[in-house]
Amino acid sequence: MRDVLSDADWKALVAEGVPPEIAEETPLDLCGLNTGLPAGTARIPWDGPAVRTIEHPAHIPGHAALSIEQHGVLVAGDMLSDVLIPMLDNFTSINDPIEDYLVGPRLLEGAADNVAVLIPGHGSVSGTDQLRARIDQDRAYVHPLRDGHAPDDPRMPVAW
Repeated sequence: MRDVLSDADWKALVAEGVPPEIAEETPLDLCGLNTGLPAGTARIPWDGPAVRTIEHPAHIPGHAALSIEQHGVLVAGDMLSDVLIPMLDNFTSINDPIEDYLVGPRLLEGAADNVAVLIPGHGSVSGTDQLRARIDQDRAYVHPLRDGHAPDDPRMPVAW
């Protein structure tokens, strides 16, 4: 993100990656203002309930989900949306953005047994019944891309 923000036209670069249906409501001025945790941080260092980080390269490098295990809550970040297709990292991915993305669902699936509530960054909150279905739906979108086919996903805008 630092490389993107160092470009004078960074807003135009970021805007290219924002789905058109949310572009007008996405405040780009907030991009890059947060301070990330150091890579490999296993727990949020604070006095609140224990929060485990599930870091993975899906979406962007350093992306993470948060698991509040004692309450059965998984905050999935920009993943597992019921309204948006998976957003691959086409800007900074060192490896293959599709294979990088697939790491996320694999790790989130590993945490699924202890989840009662799923909170995605976009879309609706759900219970355990939707967690695995959303993981499967994200994979069903990404696998055809990996295999060179067009995905068929109800979350895709009609214009695509």
